[in-house]
Amino acid sequence: MKRVLNLYKKDMILGVKDVFILLEIAFSVIMMLLILLVVPKSIEQEDTVFIYDKTGMTARLGAEMHEGNMQMNGQIFVDSREAVVEGMIENKSAVGLIIEKDPRGKFRTELLTQPYSNAAQLNYLEVVLEDIFSVFSPPFGAYPQDVYRSVSVIALQDNQRDSIPFNRMLLPIVIVTMIGIVGLFAMISMIAQEKVDDTIRAYRVAPSSIYAFIASKHLVMLTISIVTFSVMYLPIIGLGGYLPALLITLLTVIIGSSLGIMLGSFYEEPMASFGWVFLLMLLFTLPAISLLAPVFSPDWLKIIPSYHTLFGLDAAMFPDNNTHIIGQSILLLGAWAIPLVLISARMFRSQIRKGGIL
Repeated sequence: MKRVLNLYKKDMILGVKDVFILLEIAFSVIMMLLILLVVPKSIEQEDTVFIYDKTGMTARLGAEMHEGNMQMNGQIFVDSREAVVEGMIENKSAVGLIIEKDPRGKFRTELLTQPYSNAAQLNYLEVVLEDIFSVFSPPFGAYPQDVYRSVSVIALQDNQRDSIPFNRMLLPIVIVTMIGIVGLFAMISMIAQEKVDDTIRAYRVAPSSIYAFIASKHLVMLTISIVTFSVMYLPIIGLGGYLPALLITLLTVIIGSSLGIMLGSFYEEPMASFGWVFLLMLLFTLPAISLLAPVFSPDWLKIIPSYHTLFGLDAAMFPDNNTHIIGQSILLLGAWAIPLVLISARMFRSQIRKGGIL
């Protein structure tokens, strides 16, 4: 243990002298400021609907939603059809809705659209309207009374995700890219520096200490990751979910560092392995698509470790009855990290003894 600590101290001093550690911390500060000050909190344009309701149903619905602390954003109520048209003329992206009852007492809606209205948006509005009208029991609803008695609706989530700012939603992706994956290239660079300085040659005559050498490098990467993670996480998210998110990040760093040790075993300098590094970084960032668009989550994508990192971080940062994802992510990432640490250490030790990297 003493040998590991001595090597760790040496590596930290060299990292500061080579400005690598300082640059990593400075870059994390810049990213944190960009997320807070530059990246917008929302990228969605609020759709506006001008509503003329002859039945008074929407007023009733609005009162019930208000009591439940729900908001009806983007909806403007007017008192005539002409007012609907005037509002749509002033707001070129708005649509109009007129609600009335037919002679049978059922709801009838008329949707006024712009010449360039999006078809998908209109279909969505039609489905929403049908759902809204079906909520009200007869004679207001569209279904018989026995249907309402037999159906029970239970909310599995509390809709907190609807209020998450866009800039905060990007933080898991930034952490994976900047902290989790950077360990891959950083580890290769640290090993390459040992080769350039010829300090690694001593391990050929003392192969038993190679594990201390590798442990020291892992500790350096973990230390840097804790600092940079905290710099970005705490100002943006706060203390909520900090410890599980940190653990998930550190496991990802270990995976990246282990892959870096494997590549460092076969290449003399970092740029020689750049092709593999670029390919792995591209592969590790691919699951970000699923985080931003969960509808795209094929099974093959879940094989990539960073998939579980992203969703684990997201669950820790934005809890919404999804805490089980945190435990799953930690277990799966640990299942990746432990074998990779052992395999990379054996591979590096074997290359040292063969002299293949000297």
